[in-house]
Amino acid sequence: MKIVGLDLAGKAENPTGFCILTESGTETKLLHTDEEIMTEIDAAKPDVVAIDAPLWIPRQQMGRMVPWRNCDQLLLKRGFRPLSPMMPTMQQLAERAMKLVKEMRGKGYNAFETFPRAAEKILGLSKEPRRNQDEYDALLCALTGKAFLEGKAENLDGIVVPK
Repeated sequence: MKIVGLDLAGKAENPTGFCILTESGTETKLLHTDEEIMTEIDAAKPDVVAIDAPLWIPRQQMGRMVPWRNCDQLLLKRGFRPLSPMMPTMQQLAERAMKLVKEMRGKGYNAFETFPRAAEKILGLSKEPRRNQDEYDALLCALTGKAFLEGKAENLDGIVVPK
């Protein structure tokens, strides 16, 4: 079992947390460019890629923009606090994520959106400050990918979280 967790940054100038989780261990690192990300994914050949980034942006409904996707509303109902994908920084992140996921899926990788704060709470992990939050969030994404492969995750209308 090989799982990649990705805490994607909105811009290549900012660090993206990358985690590979296998039976033999876990490795985390920071990456920047889309090319670096895809090179690491291609080298890992993971069963799944769990990504902390919105993979789509809501469209207008009845002439107005909808600030929350249904999956975000489901997280809100469970007490989590996702950021609205309508925020300009989140839209930039979503555009980068959609481009990368299109490439991943084109190569046959199973990639999906996740939410590390939900995984952290559901799995009962500590909220202590981390040496590197991006790498820690990538690990949380990978743990969600592991739960998914083990049948211990649920899909909240587009966001996968552990059960």
